[in-house]
Amino acid sequence: MSAAPPPSSFVPLAAPTDPRQGAPIGLAARPWPPVSSTGFVYDARMMMHATLADESHPEQPQRIARIFEMLQRHGCIDRMLRIPSREARRHEVESVHDAALWDTFESIVQLPVEQLKAYSQDLEARSSLYLNPHSTFCARLACGSVIETCSAVAAGRVRNGIAIVRPPGHHAEPGSGTGFCLYNNVAVAATTLLNRPTGAADRVQRVMILDWDVHHGNGTQRAFWDDDRVLYVSLHRYENGTFYPGTTFGHYDQVGGPEARGTSVNVPWPCGGMNDADYLYAFQRCIMPIAYEFSPDLVIVSAGFDAAAGDLLGGCLVSPAGYAHMTHQLMSLASGRLVVALEGGYTLDAIASSALAVTQTLLGDPLPPWPARLACSTAGADTVARAVRAQAPYWACMRHSLDYAPAPREVRGATWAASDLYLDARAARLWADHQMMPLPAVGDSLRRNQALVTPSAMAPGTSTLLVFIHDMGTWHIGDPDDPQRPPLFLADAADAVVQWAHTHGFACVDLCTALPVPVRPLRNSEHDRPPPRPDAQPHKATLEAQALYVWDHVCALSPAQRVLFVGFGAGCDALMHIIANRVVQGRVQAVVQVMGLQPIPLVPKQRQELKAWYLERALVLCPHEHPLYAWNEQQASGKRLGRVQRAAESDPTQVLYRATDVLDALLRAPARAEATPRAPPAPVPAMAS
Repeated sequence: MSAAPPPSSFVPLAAPTDPRQGAPIGLAARPWPPVSSTGFVYDARMMMHATLADESHPEQPQRIARIFEMLQRHGCIDRMLRIPSREARRHEVESVHDAALWDTFESIVQLPVEQLKAYSQDLEARSSLYLNPHSTFCARLACGSVIETCSAVAAGRVRNGIAIVRPPGHHAEPGSGTGFCLYNNVAVAATTLLNRPTGAADRVQRVMILDWDVHHGNGTQRAFWDDDRVLYVSLHRYENGTFYPGTTFGHYDQVGGPEARGTSVNVPWPCGGMNDADYLYAFQRCIMPIAYEFSPDLVIVSAGFDAAAGDLLGGCLVSPAGYAHMTHQLMSLASGRLVVALEGGYTLDAIASSALAVTQTLLGDPLPPWPARLACSTAGADTVARAVRAQAPYWACMRHSLDYAPAPREVRGATWAASDLYLDARAARLWADHQMMPLPAVGDSLRRNQALVTPSAMAPGTSTLLVFIHDMGTWHIGDPDDPQRPPLFLADAADAVVQWAHTHGFACVDLCTALPVPVRPLRNSEHDRPPPRPDAQPHKATLEAQALYVWDHVCALSPAQRVLFVGFGAGCDALMHIIANRVVQGRVQAVVQVMGLQPIPLVPKQRQELKAWYLERALVLCPHEHPLYAWNEQQASGKRLGRVQRAAESDPTQVLYRATDVLDALLRAPARAEATPRAPPAPVPAMAS
């Protein structure tokens, strides 16, 4: 075991000493005050944990010093009780971690300095963790100090407390240290108090851990995965598991082990740029209702401040006021027994200002004002809705907040997908009105009734063929007190486009994507671009293959000399896939793309001749609040977008009604010389049976 510096001693604040000499900056010891006090723990010896590398490191010793100095400068330290720091004992650490981890760390830090430096560089590359000769002492000191703070709050010696400690802990798993973390300070503290003997003053039975660090606390979730005494809640950047720690363990569907379903609650943000309104929305719609139902005896915050605006690594926009309001809500739980333990946060000014706001809230100071008209983003609302649905089977408060029931754990009897019901009803309606028939499919290339075609599409003498690829429309939840409207209904304008073709005597091919049209962008002007969800990629590839199937088996073989393209929602991307992968310029006279709120499909960059043709023949209609206009999204794409027109309507379904007027205008335009002669029909590719 590495040699520890001398035991902590209390010294006056007016006489700070060098932390490497072993004397922490702190307050003189004084008796426990009434329970109305706020406690804090700080020991400057934790600054002895520092990288041996030549370059600086984001998890730097000054992190805790800057927080302490900020609290001191604003008079908070004089208003709080100092809780003595101490090292965690081996049996306490091993209540969460494997015994081998303790032994491994202690043996490593005793290596010669040059050898330790080389080992630490390799460890940093493998596990984002560095060590020096004092690291295990600092880790024990941080862990023990969080235990002492939680003990003081649980026993009622102070009302609440803040632990200004490092190294952080929430990434440390039972068998490994990683992500700047050696031991899991919060997990060890919670386990220690849960395992206290009956009758102990600081014994607790239920603990809530709220982790607002921008990175998922994989270690803490792992420690309590199958322990229903602990509710672990994390708000973090996730981005399909690509954001650190880079696993799917922080997905919203990770709800706890078999004996503790619902005790892991993840709110996984899909992108950076999430702000105060997103976090408070998650608190109000998901976190606080579950917390009240769980009813903890103690709340511990894994308080990483790397979601703060301006943080070096986090990329989010939470303000000090946002942290203050979250803290204030948590103080309503567990009779106010709340401990805030420092985790991450790597920009010194940001973490100091954020910690100050939290501490002033713990002390009972008035909350900072909340900006007017600050609203949750669509990315935030979408993520919270998914988290609520994932938790609904396990919490009554989540079930009651849903407009319709969550899926049962075991489904019995017949079930029907809403998209299948829509496709069947659409096929029956279009057969009755226009004698449109389902296109036969080879193998599983198309779903039942997904593609419909008029008999005239293949009839000699047909001059014009309309190819319409579209989403289903938009789902709406009606007013339950309105007898004139069903409680759940679909608004769909697709029939109007088919009727337009019928009125003009045109043949028609109608391919439905079986997707609802996107009516909300998943990001706003402050967000990073979220990566596509993994479940969207197979569907995109399938839809592209279906579009080519329809072109090759109907459109390319049709005698029609003139083809019109209309896309709606995801159908716009499918049409662009046909344009980019088949020779269509000689036959397609007009293209109308009606967007939802998804990105506009682009002409392939390397196809210069196609870009000129598309710019002449295509018109893109965007809802009024499309991101192209709301925050200049895709402006740099230039002519690859085609000619874009902003509609007065905000609802994509309403914009689709305008498509037929646009087609009439395009068809009335003077005839243009064809850029290329009509190509012969493409050979029909062989399809697997």
